[in-house]
Amino acid sequence: MYMTSQSHDIKLIVNAAIEPTVVFDKSEYETTLVNDKACEFFNLEKGKCYSLRHFCSRADQFNQSAATEIFEALEYDEPKLVDWPVRLGKVRWLSAYVQLVKSGENDYIIAVFRDNTLPKESLLKLDNMIAYREMLDQLLAYNTNVNVDEIPQIIDQSLNMVGNYFLCDRSYVFEYSEDLKFKSNINEWCAAGIDPYIDELQNIPINSFPYLKKKLLKMELVCVDDINDLPDEAIEEREEFAKEGIQSILMIPFSEGEKPIGFVGLDHVHMQKQWSKSEVSNLKLLARTFANLLVRVRNERQIVDNKNMYQTLFESVSEGILVFNNGICIDANAKAMEELHGPLKQIAGKSLVELSATYQPDEKSPAYANVYITEAEKGNPQNVEWRLRRINGDEFDAELGINSFQQVGNKLVIIVFRDVSEQKRKVSNLMDNERILRKEIDNIVHPLVDAKQITLLDVFELDQLQKMQDAFSFATGISSLITNVNGDPITKMSFSNSICEKVRSTEKGQRMCVKSARELGERAKKVQGPVSSPCQSCGFIDAASPIIVDGNHIGNWLIGQVRPNNLDPEHLLKYTRSLGLDDSSIITDFEKMVKVAPNNFEKILNLLNVLTIELSAMGYKNLKLAKAVSEHLHLEKELRQSKQDAEESDRLKSAFLANLSHEIRTPMNGIVGFSELLQFDGLTPDDRREYVRLIHQSSSQLLNIINDIIDISKIESGQIDVRAGYFDMVRLGLDLQAFFYDLANDKGIELVFEQGDHTEFEIYSDEVKLRQVLTNLISNAIKFTTKGQVIFGYEILKSSEIELFVQDSGIGIDTNDVDFIFDRFWQAKDTDVKKGGTGLGLAITKAYVELLGGHINVESQRDVGTRFSFIIPKLLK
Repeated sequence: MYMTSQSHDIKLIVNAAIEPTVVFDKSEYETTLVNDKACEFFNLEKGKCYSLRHFCSRADQFNQSAATEIFEALEYDEPKLVDWPVRLGKVRWLSAYVQLVKSGENDYIIAVFRDNTLPKESLLKLDNMIAYREMLDQLLAYNTNVNVDEIPQIIDQSLNMVGNYFLCDRSYVFEYSEDLKFKSNINEWCAAGIDPYIDELQNIPINSFPYLKKKLLKMELVCVDDINDLPDEAIEEREEFAKEGIQSILMIPFSEGEKPIGFVGLDHVHMQKQWSKSEVSNLKLLARTFANLLVRVRNERQIVDNKNMYQTLFESVSEGILVFNNGICIDANAKAMEELHGPLKQIAGKSLVELSATYQPDEKSPAYANVYITEAEKGNPQNVEWRLRRINGDEFDAELGINSFQQVGNKLVIIVFRDVSEQKRKVSNLMDNERILRKEIDNIVHPLVDAKQITLLDVFELDQLQKMQDAFSFATGISSLITNVNGDPITKMSFSNSICEKVRSTEKGQRMCVKSARELGERAKKVQGPVSSPCQSCGFIDAASPIIVDGNHIGNWLIGQVRPNNLDPEHLLKYTRSLGLDDSSIITDFEKMVKVAPNNFEKILNLLNVLTIELSAMGYKNLKLAKAVSEHLHLEKELRQSKQDAEESDRLKSAFLANLSHEIRTPMNGIVGFSELLQFDGLTPDDRREYVRLIHQSSSQLLNIINDIIDISKIESGQIDVRAGYFDMVRLGLDLQAFFYDLANDKGIELVFEQGDHTEFEIYSDEVKLRQVLTNLISNAIKFTTKGQVIFGYEILKSSEIELFVQDSGIGIDTNDVDFIFDRFWQAKDTDVKKGGTGLGLAITKAYVELLGGHINVESQRDVGTRFSFIIPKLLK
């Protein structure tokens, strides 16, 4: 509709137009005429005046300023056709034919609108599709060409493009942990005004959102146009989406082969979104592209981690390690260089023969080392005792573990060795000491002994003394008795006469006899020889000879009850009457007694003196021999215990070395072998994924070995610190239950966390170490349980203490093994029980429990189950 600058009947022209037509006053840019088509199209009231701004509802692309600029540039007789996008419920793409005309004295602008939305949207979709495809092509090219460190930035840029392409408010990528127990938000893009959540969504237990877990791990997409349409089972998901203000969501999982590794998600916050099949198809292609990028990142990082792990293990072990290629040393760890007293440049290039001492065990030649190398290359591990030569020429005894592994087509030999010279020296010293001990026992003659504290029965046997005493009395016919220094009888009296027996049967008579014997013994001790005197009670002749060992008086040999020729019976009767004894029986017994002449008694006394001197000498020798034997037996016992301890320590270390060599060799072969295979071209994606899975599995095994070695080393060197803080025991327990859920479920075991009635329970302790203790115990419980359940939890004993426990229905522990399970390097000897490992886990667990102020206990019954428990303070000091 072109008009010249002449005056026109504008009203007639506008009403006759078949397109929406609006006339604006040039001075104010307000409507003067609007035809029916325009009122209907723009939803206007007929006869009402509207400003230009009312027709510029798409401020982001075409606002009032843009329209004013067009109007200001109009000239008479020079109409223009311009794009005029508006938002009328939705985006509409209009074209406007605008012309400046004069009517009377006034200038007007006529705008005729046409709706070009359908063709415009088609063109835009085509442009976006081309841009989207170009982005995917670029991502595919990145998968092989870009540096792996740049991939996170590339994914961020792609999420930005995707978010703008699909007009969403948030786009992101989540990645699963290798064990599929946790997920983390690794990349996120947010539109302007949308809050990011990437920092809060790290290491989230995958069981926290069971509905999403079930769908995504089955590689099923989650497409929800309205979160209110989520099923009833998705309670946790609905709450989380509402928290983040999400109205619509789309999640597309991606995998490496059949194993899920993550998902791509898009959120709509400001409005709901209905996804078309083509849009979902495009996003699936994007998800597969992201999967390829992330798999490459994982592979590259695993290769780097494996190399670092190998190097760490290589340098951190306490044994020397040498690596040989074609019989020549090509590498050595720090311990090997320390033991051989030389740097790598002096060790590399030498054969094992060159590093061997001239004289070997069993008179073998140093060249025999080549036999060990050859056997190891054939796949036959060797464990031998061998003498090595240091760079400075010194020689030492060593234990060698020799094995082989593949690397880049070459078969390398690894030798793990340790210096056992000190151990052999100790064993040799033990054997020398044993020989010396036997020689001393066989040749004891004059040892110096302190006998101040000994008694008669310390150097003689009672039966031996009794026989000597009885033999003396039988030969002489005189009663005798051996007493201690206090006059108390040691032996039973031999040949006691009737009168003395009657006197001793009374309390007074017994007391007087003991007093007389004691005083007689004191006189004998004082003169260091035999003495005699009449009994203070009956008047019979008594005598005593001291028993002296190393100058110490330890007893007396008493004889007596001898009737002298000149004893007056009345003296005897006077005394016995005072005791209440009958005179007639005393006289009868007195007349029957044999009289002993003084010279005969003197001879008997001399005999007694000789016997006590010999007895004293015998006692002295017995004492010396007993003391020496006792000391040497004690020394022998200590030496034997030391030898057993050394042998046990050696056995444990040898077993640990052999086990460590085996534990390291198996994953190391997997890591090295499959890492090499990954470098070959032509591998199928399934082969590559399987190799990466095996590498990761081997890496995890190596990492656990290294962690155990480092932990036990720190514990023994006192480098473990306690870092206490407040944390929730209930949350800790739920985390552990979620972490071990799949492992227990795969074995058909029920995993139960007993928390009582608590929804939370705060304590002050070291959460990291407590988590490690419970992780070790729960892992062992699941490992050794084939059916039933594993229960763990805690009980509040009192306000200041709690008891934690882990109980299983597994194979149990033998009674003989319970006392040793916390020892370093200890493992069950039963082949049905052994499950691999270094034998350090429970030793570390015990040490950590003690650091937390507790003591660990174990109760177990074979084929019934095991219960570990420990009590720790609620507030760790």
